[in-house]
Amino acid sequence: MKQTLLLSFALLVSVIGFSQCNELFISEYVHAGGNSRALEIYNPSQNPIDLSQYQLVRYSNGENIPNAADFAPAGKMLDTGDVWVVVSDKRDPNGTGYDTMVDPALQLYADTFICPSYGANKMMYFNGNDAVTLEKGNGVYVDIIGKIGQDPGEAWTADAANGYTSAGGARWWTKRNTLIRKKAVDKGVTSNPPLVFNPTVEWDSLGSHTYNHLGYHNCNCIVDGFESINKKTNDCFFFPNPSTNGWFMVKGTEVISRVEVLNVTGQIVISKQNPVERGDIKISTDGLQKGIYMVNVYFSDKTSITKKIILN
Repeated sequence: MKQTLLLSFALLVSVIGFSQCNELFISEYVHAGGNSRALEIYNPSQNPIDLSQYQLVRYSNGENIPNAADFAPAGKMLDTGDVWVVVSDKRDPNGTGYDTMVDPALQLYADTFICPSYGANKMMYFNGNDAVTLEKGNGVYVDIIGKIGQDPGEAWTADAANGYTSAGGARWWTKRNTLIRKKAVDKGVTSNPPLVFNPTVEWDSLGSHTYNHLGYHNCNCIVDGFESINKKTNDCFFFPNPSTNGWFMVKGTEVISRVEVLNVTGQIVISKQNPVERGDIKISTDGLQKGIYMVNVYFSDKTSITKKIILN
């Protein structure tokens, strides 16, 4: 009976709130040192959405000239309540200038890398004073960060007296900072231009080089609350971690079907099927260099989880 009441309540609230939670928006914005840039796209709706119908666009230094880039392959569907993390495609450790490598810790969170060449596309080179938008292929605004046509100086700030620009020397919000959308936000900004861009209204500041909120987003859209009643969440842990002896064990809350280990460039360096129907599996790391790796653990009930392992 309790579960029935919860489901009924969720469906009721869904009818009330769905009109807002029906379109993609940018849920996280990362501007760190060098070329370390990332944007997270969130689907708050009750249906999967085709990401290939959208573009990310940069409007530089108060200009109205769009620098647009696709960020997902054709037919890529983003599931309900899921996110898609886009990171600047700078992965050469010997790169300098416009080619300086993205922080390896940020690379680990990427679902895709875009804009490898500054000369070809400047979308992912936003500098804290550039408006960034999510748009449909026909140019319709789905979400806007900043104010198109305004050059705020170094960055947008919380300084109302100076029009939320950096003219008064206030702390930067969109430069050398990570911003995460407030939980109550259920849709993007679509008015162009907004009267002002006050980042404190819809965003929380996490500080520079903060990446650990990427890969998921908490939102009041009912889809999250509805799923939390029904969705089974599996977990796993690794030991030893850090691993120093050429192997580590994966222990899961469900039978593990397969494990993948990925390096900082996103390359799969180990892929191992679990030969037995068990909730654990031993992974040999012989031949791998020391460093941070991401591990994808796939369970027999078709769920999966991604976690970090350190090899010393």
